[in-house]
Formats: sequence, C-alpha cells, structure tokens
Amino acid sequence: MSITRLQGDLLNDFKEQKAMVVEQTELFDPMATALRTSAAQRLAHKAALIITEIVCYLASATTVAATIFMNHIYPFTPLQNVRYIHSLNDIKSLKEEEYLSIVVHALAGFIALLFYIIARMTRSIRLKNNILNLAGKNVKILMGQHLKRKAAVESLEQRHLLDLPSFGGTVSMKNLANTAYATVDNIQ
Repeated sequence: MSITRLQGDLLNDFKEQKAMVVEQTELFDPMATALRTSAAQRLAHKAALIITEIVCYLASATTVAATIFMNHIYPFTPLQNVRYIHSLNDIKSLKEEEYLSIVVHALAGFIALLFYIIARMTRSIRLKNNILNLAGKNVKILMGQHLKRKAAVESLEQRHLLDLPSFGGTVSMKNLANTAYATVDNIQ
C-alpha cells in the first residue's frame, strides 16, 4: 500500500516539476530575448556613455572655471564691477549692471551644476546597463538549466510513457508504435 502511495506522490511531484519548468521557461524566455545584446552593440553603448560622462564632467569643470575667471574674459569684463554684499543696505544701493553681473555668475554656476547632474545620471545609466548585462547572462544560464531539465523530464516521460499517467491528454494504444506487436503480425 505504501509503495502505491509513494508512486502516486512521486508522479504528482513529477507533474508539478514539469508544469513548473514549462511555466518558468515561458517567463524566462522573453526576458532572455529582451536582455540579449551583441558584444559590439554593448561596447558602442558603453563607449558612448563613458564619452558623454567625461564630456559632461569637463563641461562642468570648464563652466566653474569660466565663472571664476569671468571678469577677465572679454565679453564679461564690464561685469568686474561686482560689489560684495555684506548687508541689506548694500542690496538697495546696487545698480542694474551689478544685478546683471550677479545673475550672470549665478546662471553660470547653475549651468555647471546641471552639467554635473547630467554626468552623474549618465554614470548611473552606465552602471545600470552593467547590471542588466549581468542579469542577461544569468537569465541565459537559467534558461539553459531549465531547458536541460525540460529535456530530462521529457526523456523520462518518453521512456516510461505507458507507466506514467497522461499529462496533456489521453494516450491511445492505436497511436503507439510497438515493434513487438508488429513482428507478431508479420509472423502470422
């Protein structure tokens, strides 16, 4: 009685494993296809991101330097009359060109900050692409393992076709090729 129960439990476990392997293969296959990119394409994307990151860092540093030395660069030389604001009364006594000088310096600083933010975002994208590449490799490995397991399950199912209950439908004895039966008919 316990052997029959053990066989039933093993058959149920086998059916569950087969269904799980099929479901996981259906889930992983689209992900593996979506994450799969060629090495040349990955290299081109990574090179473009690195170049963009470097250019943005250089643009940020250049903008900061230009802001510091702005009073010595030709178009901005009239702005060198900027006063240092120490109190609220100093703000009231500013002239329009001094306001312009402060706004231009603040705008240049803001542009430098934006270039720095863009460079950091590009770095973040590059690092996420590295993680996606690693995930793609791991999904490919998992798909290989699932396909091997699926092949093993199907091999066991084919080997013991008559002993196992039907998984997808009924098995008809008329559709089975039995070589021993065919030779008996030939003899008679």
